[in-house]
Amino acid sequence: MARDEFQALLTYIRTDQLQPHRPRSGPLESPPPVVTIAREHGTGGEAIAAKLAQALGVPCFDKEILDAVVATATSDPTLMRQLDEKLPGRAGMFLYASLMGLHDPLTEHQRLLTRVVNGIAFRGGVIVGRGAHLLLRGAPRFRVRIVGSDEVCAARLAGGDPAKVADALHEVQRVNAARAKYFKEFFKVSNGDPLQYDLIVNTDRFTDLDAVVAVILHAYRVHDGHAETQPPSSIHQDSTSGP
Repeated sequence: MARDEFQALLTYIRTDQLQPHRPRSGPLESPPPVVTIAREHGTGGEAIAAKLAQALGVPCFDKEILDAVVATATSDPTLMRQLDEKLPGRAGMFLYASLMGLHDPLTEHQRLLTRVVNGIAFRGGVIVGRGAHLLLRGAPRFRVRIVGSDEVCAARLAGGDPAKVADALHEVQRVNAARAKYFKEFFKVSNGDPLQYDLIVNTDRFTDLDAVVAVILHAYRVHDGHAETQPPSSIHQDSTSGP
């Protein structure tokens, strides 16, 4: 995302935080595309989100969400970054906050994250992770989850190097477990609940992530009522062979 777009988001959050979905002035317009991408580690979710955003003509928001939370927080920036899609040991975190005379960092993180995500949705974008599909309940958005088996995701992260697969497998399991705990404690739901999403894509047998983007684009347009029911020809390529 361009720096000027990030600055515009920060300005919007700071000046219009109480009315993130107020009607725009002037003629009525179609709402901007808003797609949330929840992903398991190693599925290619971040790359898919970036490609999807480019196809839709909107910004992609990933680490920029965390940067916006940190930039608008009163709590220690380190604490805010520790809370990005994971929950560190709360006893130590709150002890540190108390010693520093800070407010409850988790409460502030939740409030700012909700504000940032809704600010993004008002302007349009593809939002990666952070429980955006739950924070935007009631708002127009298309909710996607990208999944894959631990073994295939580890092989993808290892980049074809067999010597790195074992470490990559441990990383996949560790990151996914942290995200699952974050969802359970933060949102009180399972991030694997299929009813929380409009589309779930398993990338195990997709060797070309562009094919995944084509599937999501078609589903988004059908979901939004702007596409024929027949999938575009680009989706009929042989994308089912893979690891």
